[in-house]
Amino acid sequence: MENKERDYKEERFEFTLYVNDNIICKRNFRIFNFIENSMNTAEFKETVDEIVRMIDNDLKSKSRVYTWYYFNPNDVIEGDEFDSKLIEPWACTFKFVVSDNKRDVITKIWDGYAYPKSIREKVDLSNKWVKIQNREGQTFVYEKESFFNEHAGKLSFELEALRGMIMDKQDVLLQITKKICEACSPSREEIKENGFMDYKDNAKYLSSYTTISEYKTPGDKNATKRYPLSLYQINKKVERDWEKATQSKTRKYFNSKG
Repeated sequence: MENKERDYKEERFEFTLYVNDNIICKRNFRIFNFIENSMNTAEFKETVDEIVRMIDNDLKSKSRVYTWYYFNPNDVIEGDEFDSKLIEPWACTFKFVVSDNKRDVITKIWDGYAYPKSIREKVDLSNKWVKIQNREGQTFVYEKESFFNEHAGKLSFELEALRGMIMDKQDVLLQITKKICEACSPSREEIKENGFMDYKDNAKYLSSYTTISEYKTPGDKNATKRYPLSLYQINKKVERDWEKATQSKTRKYFNSKG
């Protein structure tokens, strides 16, 4: 049977995780039944906040396991990581970005100074693989369940620590993609009730999102400021405001030509 290479197709959406502007991971994906402008909503912002909490929780959990294995309060080695001060705030910056057609839609940044150095420098949110490098510098990659089961009771200290950090962890990258897709497309119940989404239905589905934020004006409880969350809506408002501002001048111009 002939093996044919799959043609790679660049999809519309992408998320990227950076550490100090270095790309740690990137995923390109599609969203079935995408609701246009659903990424410019309060609900999507909350989804990204949840994703960042999920990443942070994964790294915090690994930090606790790492500390449990490597920190001995009765035998602190002078000059090692646990004998030193934390790095300065914002010396290690994590950044999560969601993009639509290569255009950044939303960015979330947080400080990674409190994660141990090993956790900061070896971020792997897939939690799937064991990577081992031999003396010649060759790297071998193994699936975690089969590797740890096969080598049970024969693991080095470092691999035991790695096992403690990733064995019970889910694939965070897969969960991120799933959350973004769920936040930007109709639910199964909606599809079951209304059928697969037609482009004409976009406004109907978008109406269930929060596309405008409202804030009370300080000093005036009855006054409310409204801010569109969509750049498209903001640009349209600028166009309408400019049209109103120049309406009289435009009318005079056309009247003079008549």
